[in-house]
Amino acid sequence: MRGRILPIPNHLVEIRSSPGRGRGVFAREAIAPGTVIEAAPVIILPAAECPALDRTVIYDYYFHWDGDPDGEGCGALALGLVTLCNHSNRPSARVDRNHAQRTLDLIAISPIAPGEEVTIDYGCVLWFEPRE
Repeated sequence: MRGRILPIPNHLVEIRSSPGRGRGVFAREAIAPGTVIEAAPVIILPAAECPALDRTVIYDYYFHWDGDPDGEGCGALALGLVTLCNHSNRPSARVDRNHAQRTLDLIAISPIAPGEEVTIDYGCVLWFEPRE
């Protein structure tokens, strides 16, 4: 099937229920620090549209996307598991913007054991300022 891109399942993680937190991302196998757990493609959201999105449920799932040629203040809606990662003050992963590939890369920063939840710090610069 030339020209057709088929999805590649992520064998490293799965979505499960996280007690008291809704859905979460959990390791299916051991993940070493520095491993790219996911490179989630993004939809770039124009800065002018972000205020309208801030009044919707999308607000909780999109990231700040500055430094892109499309302009400051843009948003990025990730099309992957990274949007389901829960917060921790001691996260096991971080999210990096990859402007060249237009992805948000979920990268392990500590060893993650099988069955352990993959968490990120919501206090990072990738999030917009909290709503008032």
